[in-house]
Formats: sequence, structure tokens, C-alpha cells
Amino acid sequence: MNARKRVVRHGLTGGGFVTLVLAGTFLISLGLPPSPSTFVLISWLALVGGTMLLAGLRERVSIGSRTVGWPRVAAVAVSMLAVGWGGVSLVSLLAGDGVTGLGPIEVVITLGMVGYFAWFARECWAGGVVIAEETFTVD
Repeated sequence: MNARKRVVRHGLTGGGFVTLVLAGTFLISLGLPPSPSTFVLISWLALVGGTMLLAGLRERVSIGSRTVGWPRVAAVAVSMLAVGWGGVSLVSLLAGDGVTGLGPIEVVITLGMVGYFAWFARECWAGGVVIAEETFTVD
């Protein structure tokens, strides 16, 4: 495994673990049974975290009769992260000051993060357009 690939895979593993811990923290702190909106948030975090962890730890994943390489799994995870982040932020901004309470600044932060996640998901899916191709090799 080359150094760039190692960095990306370790980042996915760490990000997935932290996201799963965040989902668990919400579940514990907000109580059972969660409200429908909390359930959606926790489920989204658990799905993103689990998929990121899977992409970080497995070279290939079998889905039915197909085998998918880790970059495609990572692309799906990061896409789900981008869509969810944008959705949560949009809903919270329409309801008031947003998740952070920063109002208009949150719009800038959200656009930047969602844009970055979308770009990185495309890099993973395409196997490297701007980032070196060998970063996304499947051994």
C-alpha cells in the first residue's frame, strides 16, 4: 500500500469510527425511544460511519454477486455524508439559526464542506482525477 492510499484509508477508518461514536452518543444522550427526526439523524450517522469504516478496513466488499473496490464504497459513504450534511443544515437554517447558531456563516461553512465532500466523492468514484491515480488502487 502506498503512502497516499494509506492516508486515505486510515482517514476513512478514523472518520467512520468517530461518526459511529457520534451516532452512539446521540442515541445514549437523547434517550430511547428517539423521536422520528432523531432516529433519522442517528440512522444517517450510523450508515455513513459504517460505510466509511468498511471502506477503510476492506479492500473489496461483496454486494450480492458483485465485488466492489474500496474507492467506490468510500465514494458512496462520502456522498451520503455530503447529502446528509447539506440536508440537516438546510432544514435547521429554515427552522431558525441552523445547527451551529451562526446563521449566515453556517451557509458558507455548509457550502464549503458539501462542495469538498462532493469533490472527494467524485475523486474516489473516478479513481483519481486530481489526486494521483495510485492513491485509489485496489490490490
